[in-house]
Amino acid sequence: MSDRAGTLISQGAPTSLAVVVPIVIIVALVLAWVFAPTLVAGVSRGEFALVTAFLGGGAAWLSGRSMAHTWRSYRQAVLYALLLACVVRFFHYALFQGTLLSLHYFIVDAAFVISVTTLGFRAERANQMATRYGWIYRRSGPFGWTEDASRASAGNSA
Repeated sequence: MSDRAGTLISQGAPTSLAVVVPIVIIVALVLAWVFAPTLVAGVSRGEFALVTAFLGGGAAWLSGRSMAHTWRSYRQAVLYALLLACVVRFFHYALFQGTLLSLHYFIVDAAFVISVTTLGFRAERANQMATRYGWIYRRSGPFGWTEDASRASAGNSA
């Protein structure tokens, strides 16, 4: 049972926690941005959209992809995402006179940035696994890969 749970996370299942949790976090933050903007945005909705979503999210997606592209570990991607969340918080302070040292808004920014970094990491890793190990794996959605069915059936018949 524990091997199967580890496989869902490490082998790239499209329904793994590494895909579902970041999507749920992003959806929750977008819903909060729409219905209760003071929970996620210190100054205004536009400020959150520009700095956190556009600048921070774009940089997070690219950094997650570059970490996976160079075969670095996911832990390193999360570390860089935390540093990026600090930069996003500073941009809120420097550009829009937001609070610099707000734990609440830092957690919001960090959750968003780590989630987008994770999805970027998974998208690139899925691409790598399907292209570089095409004889073993095939792409399974934008964030996952599975073992090729023809290989699995050939292994069972041998």
